[in-house]
Amino acid sequence: MSKAVSLKQGEAKTMTLTVTDHGAAVDLTGATLFLGVKRQKSEAQYTFAKQDADFDKGQAAQGTVTVFLTAADTAQTPGPYVGELKVTYPGSPDAVEKSTDLTLIIEEAVTA
Repeated sequence: MSKAVSLKQGEAKTMTLTVTDHGAAVDLTGATLFLGVKRQKSEAQYTFAKQDADFDKGQAAQGTVTVFLTAADTAQTPGPYVGELKVTYPGSPDAVEKSTDLTLIIEEAVTA
């Protein structure tokens, strides 16, 4: 999975995430996904989050999923944010696998 993603403030964008384990793609078929983004890891609340239904899993078997970030999602104070992708497989709802942290950088938008 890429370690840093840059976005413009208020930009709607599709983000592609590829999950690997020791260089090999992780099959995400049938998994439930959750993406949570915070300003700092220590914060209790997510700045924005994406639920399983928000993901396109057309390439899940190859470890790749996409998620659409709306303009409202990225309309945040510019700066770095930390994201985590949580993956839960059927039959083990208590076993959540968390990705490495993903850095999102929201860059200040140019306004007129």
